[in-house]
Amino acid sequence: MSTSEHKLQRLKERITLLLNKAENTTFPHEAQAFQEHAERLMVRYGIGRAELDAQSAKAGKKKEAIVEEHFDMHGVYRLGQRDGLSAVGRAFRTVSMLQTNYSKSCRLYIIGHESDVATVKNLFTSLILQATAAMTHWWADEGKLYTQWYSDSEKSIERREFQRSFYLQVASRIANLYREESESTGNGNGTELVLVSRKEQVDDFVSSKYPFLRRSRNRAASGSANASIAGRVAGTKADLGFGKHVDAAAAGEVAS
Repeated sequence: MSTSEHKLQRLKERITLLLNKAENTTFPHEAQAFQEHAERLMVRYGIGRAELDAQSAKAGKKKEAIVEEHFDMHGVYRLGQRDGLSAVGRAFRTVSMLQTNYSKSCRLYIIGHESDVATVKNLFTSLILQATAAMTHWWADEGKLYTQWYSDSEKSIERREFQRSFYLQVASRIANLYREESESTGNGNGTELVLVSRKEQVDDFVSSKYPFLRRSRNRAASGSANASIAGRVAGTKADLGFGKHVDAAAAGEVAS
């Protein structure tokens, strides 16, 4: 194992340890500190994988494969999930997101290097569960109070807006983590070039496989500012653990 590979392995072990500590402590502030530290290390791990792959390419070694996987969404909240999770995927800097919209479902295509796709897909599964739980709690405590005169359709739009805003806040958090970690490594320009190069490889793959892509026009109606703000507040508390096993794959379809 090379020095770089050994460092990444040690990083994975630290991430797992921090996540376990966050789960097992009875002190909320301590759990938050462990979680935030783990999140930063997980972004650093992703950057490290990109840098290691670039080094391997220069040495003439086999590069990490670019793969495509899909993530399906069903139910009345699928459009909010589609818009929000697309933003979460793009926040990872090295992944491309495509979508297909059907009459009763949406499909997101996650395209990138194998480790990046596994991370994003795993996170999507976790976020769907977290957003649903947060929305249910908000609706029971607050949402029903100011929507008592709304139609059933308007109420569904409010709950969808909550979820969409939840995911958009998560995307903002991930983007900030990438920026901060890239700047803190001490070789900010070098890291940026590696990430850009990795994304360009993915974009070339997408252009080659899908030469006739079109922009989607299936836009979801927006809910109120109340639902949007509540969703974003909940998104600040989301667990971005990406899964205990950094390279683990996740189930491809979640119904809600």
